[in-house]
Amino acid sequence: MQENIYKSLNLISISLLFVIFVGCFVGNYAISENNQDEIILIRGGWLIDPIKHERRENKGIMVQNGLIASIESDVDHPENQSSRTINLTESQTLIPGMIDMHAHYNFDLVDLGRVEEMNYNGIIFLANGVTSTWSAGEYYPERVIEQRDKIDSGERIGPRIFNSGPYFGAFRCEYNIKTAKDDCIAWPNDISEQEIRNEVNTWAQKGVISIKIKQASPGEAKIIIEQAHRNGMTTAGHLGNYYGEYDVDLRDAILMGIDRVEHQITLGNGGERSKEMDQMIELMISDEIYYDPNLQMYGGINLRKDIPDLVWTDESIYFTPYTQYLLDKRGDPPPESEKEEFNQRVVELISFYNQGGQDLILVGTDEPVYTSLLPGFAYHRELYAMQYFGIPTMSVIQAATINAARALGLEKRLGSIDVGKEADILIINGDPVSDIRNLRNIELVMKEGVIYDPIILLNAAQNKIGPESVEDHKAWELNIDPLRQ
Repeated sequence: MQENIYKSLNLISISLLFVIFVGCFVGNYAISENNQDEIILIRGGWLIDPIKHERRENKGIMVQNGLIASIESDVDHPENQSSRTINLTESQTLIPGMIDMHAHYNFDLVDLGRVEEMNYNGIIFLANGVTSTWSAGEYYPERVIEQRDKIDSGERIGPRIFNSGPYFGAFRCEYNIKTAKDDCIAWPNDISEQEIRNEVNTWAQKGVISIKIKQASPGEAKIIIEQAHRNGMTTAGHLGNYYGEYDVDLRDAILMGIDRVEHQITLGNGGERSKEMDQMIELMISDEIYYDPNLQMYGGINLRKDIPDLVWTDESIYFTPYTQYLLDKRGDPPPESEKEEFNQRVVELISFYNQGGQDLILVGTDEPVYTSLLPGFAYHRELYAMQYFGIPTMSVIQAATINAARALGLEKRLGSIDVGKEADILIINGDPVSDIRNLRNIELVMKEGVIYDPIILLNAAQNKIGPESVEDHKAWELNIDPLRQ
């Protein structure tokens, strides 16, 4: 079924795709890459502008040095400079590279000897058109920074990583603020204000642009948000569902100045609309707080069957045979608690949109999670689910692109196809505005002017995700507990 997603590149000028063999962590396999000094011209087809909410004819795009040099003009080959041309047909559409605003890289697997799995996750992200990710809190933050730097240098292949550092709050097992070591000691209860501010400063110096708050007390959250803003960083929070001392209420977090909210707005279950929910949404919109619903996080792959056409390819081919066995044991359906949480998030998302939150909706997946959410594929399911439940298609594309860039403070670099921005461009076969499922038909991925063939990337990742055997990861079954009969 994979061929139904990513159709061949026969509609693209093959002369563009000069193929090289890259010897890297995955061995030698072919990708399409351009010389940064070479100019790329993209002519014809259609262009989606998520800022203007329009799909218009593509008059011409020039890419040079990894940036978009010009648009909306009959660009031509510059004299005395090497250039290549992509000639699009009437059936092809250009959209900006998409941004996953809630990803994880699970570098705890490194200690289990599965470092390559993290690399293949990045490859699958990129093959699905996700050119940037925000790493939404990590147990091993230093390793995410290392991965970020290797991708930026070209040593590894994957989406651009905007990492968050560790979880800021009590939920910090495996990383100790006092020792700066992975020692499975949580954020101490007696942490001082200055220690918190120092920790924020430390990660700002390491290039973190946005941090994640999870299980911080109200007093801690206030300090974190304040210090992050002093460093020009944004903040996101997984809030309000732990109870007790180490958590902060959403209303309080908004008043403190938090920038984004993840997962849930209220704690109602089963698709309940409440006065409290409407009040929270009104407050979020008035204070311009971004919202990332993560619709399918609960239930994972099992929820896909609840929505027609959410399953369009055999994702199991990217998991190891042993992992496929474990997933089969998990079975259907998801627990009722997961269905209730899913239904609640749908209600909150639609209410948020209808109350005027169009410009504040984000797309995030919480992927990868226990092999239930496969990078990239889960992202497309999230897009389709949002549209299926009532968000207009163009607004979904907006959420996946320019909204995300703005939420990270990167709208001058990413989120749309405009002069001066990074050349993150996808070539799609079909019109995604008329049918969002056409976003699955990715024919070419360009990231910073470098061209990748998604078919080649996906083929390289087959049978790479997950443990090889119970001996490879003896605790793995705990991650899918309870096993469903």
